[in-house]
Amino acid sequence: MIIDSHIHISLNSLFTKKEWKNFTEDFKVSCLGKILRKYKSKGVLALRDGGDGIGASCLARRVAEQEGIIYKTPVFAVSKKDHYGKFLGKPVDGLEDFKNEFSVLKENKLDHLKIMLTGIVNFNKFGDVGDVAFTYEELEYMVKSAEDYGVPVMVHANGCKGVSIAIRAGVHTIEHGFLTSDKELYGMAEKGIIWVPTLSPLGNILDTEDENFKDQLTIIKKVYDIHAENIKKAYEMGVKIALGSDAGAYAVGHGTGIFDEIRHFENIGFDENTVMEMCSKNGREALKI
Repeated sequence: MIIDSHIHISLNSLFTKKEWKNFTEDFKVSCLGKILRKYKSKGVLALRDGGDGIGASCLARRVAEQEGIIYKTPVFAVSKKDHYGKFLGKPVDGLEDFKNEFSVLKENKLDHLKIMLTGIVNFNKFGDVGDVAFTYEELEYMVKSAEDYGVPVMVHANGCKGVSIAIRAGVHTIEHGFLTSDKELYGMAEKGIIWVPTLSPLGNILDTEDENFKDQLTIIKKVYDIHAENIKKAYEMGVKIALGSDAGAYAVGHGTGIFDEIRHFENIGFDENTVMEMCSKNGREALKI
């Protein structure tokens, strides 16, 4: 089974967030069905969403069941107020806010808790991934809440500090993980944390030498090369790596993104059998199936 362990179905070419709220239920189902059937036609039969603030992934889970696709969603991602990530869900201002939003997530039967811990890679300033949004104590509390409810924790984290805090808190998977050090890689191996490195967003820009990023390609290439080396080191250390394309992100298509991810992994030196094991066996573990 081909599994894409990191997608965002709400980010696509069929509708915008603003348009979504004015659509009828039937039209929403039609749009989501079209996207899901594209995955199905290519043999991608299990998907893990990173959340959204409009209910698209929740509805997609229902549509996916009719299509015979396994679909896991956090409902919406939890971010910190005034930090990166509010477009994927609900920003919270402290733990009382989180408790309220977690109640909403439970009502909607979240499959995993998604937490936005850091920002993203800054293509204009090498090494910058934004602030770490939550304290260790806040993250630990959120992870414990998810564990008590019986769902895993999916954490968006980049940079040594953010990834280190996520490891200490005992999250289930770390998404992206750009610009980390050997210390964090060993930490993931030691704790059995699954890493979903998402090479495609940067790799696809580099492959096409995208004119939109012509002044940033040097930094993008530097970050990509460091990431590729870290992935190879992590594999040798015994880190479980699952493949997620970040489909919906710029230049990463739904249904095609996971094959981009497979290609990027093969291009950096992994053989086909190893890549497919990451995609299927480790993907199953990431999705808890």
